Amino acid sequence: MKKIPVYNIHTISCKTSKIGLLEILPFEKHLVNSKNIHFPHRHDFYYLLYITNGKGTHTIDFKTYPIKNHQLFFMSPGQVHQWDIKPNTKGYTLFFSKELFNTNDFKIENEWSFFHNFFDDAAFNISKNEQAFITELFSLILKEYTSEKNHQEKITKNLTAALLYKINALLISEKKTGNTHSLNVIRKFDLLIDKYFISEHQIDFYANSLNITPNYLNALCKKSIGKSAKELMNQRLLLEAKRLLTHSTLSINDISDYLNFNSGSYFTRFFKKQEKMTPQQFKTQKS
Repeated sequence: MKKIPVYNIHTISCKTSKIGLLEILPFEKHLVNSKNIHFPHRHDFYYLLYITNGKGTHTIDFKTYPIKNHQLFFMSPGQVHQWDIKPNTKGYTLFFSKELFNTNDFKIENEWSFFHNFFDDAAFNISKNEQAFITELFSLILKEYTSEKNHQEKITKNLTAALLYKINALLISEKKTGNTHSLNVIRKFDLLIDKYFISEHQIDFYANSLNITPNYLNALCKKSIGKSAKELMNQRLLLEAKRLLTHSTLSINDISDYLNFNSGSYFTRFFKKQEKMTPQQFKTQKS
């Protein structure tokens, strides 16, 4: 049974580096290296794509973005993407594994919430007065990454962290939102959903894991996002169902079983309520 291919840094990379958990390439070189990569696909690493100049489209989890100059895309492990890139498109691709930064007291998703967030799109347009700085940061990371000089790994890692903090600052500045208690709770809820959405469909499980009541979790979600906790849970289930219906050869019953629904008919009712069509209609439409 065909499923969506998942690539790690070692299978998608054509370069051997001392920094095994990170890679950065000019985008035009990445396009050449990607000729044998099957699209659409998932990654098991974090991925930044910065387009400095170019045209085309980039589709991430059923949302298609027209490519613009000085546009940044950020993708988390598990997301499905594909693109239609026009010739002479330039920029940078930067991949890094979760293990590059994560320690017991430091989590990527807590520091750089744009990778895991209900709020953000996967694309961000860099303002004119920040374009030169962001481009220079990517250029410095690439230069250090390829230098193979003393302390290359530490310098590359810290330059990458500086880039990510800068992106986070730009997002916070534009949206005028910070790390409030409510947003932090919802971010943790998002991460829990992503980890357990297949096995746990009840909001009580997530509320208990967060040490809050289901009613309080629901109130936070409605106030901050305008959706109930259950709606956000269903949103994640629906996304995975759509991914599998579109990009795999699994039958509808197989998908129902994989997503831990009680029966194929219950899955069909769930899908139709969310998407206004049956799984079969959706599958036919996308084929």
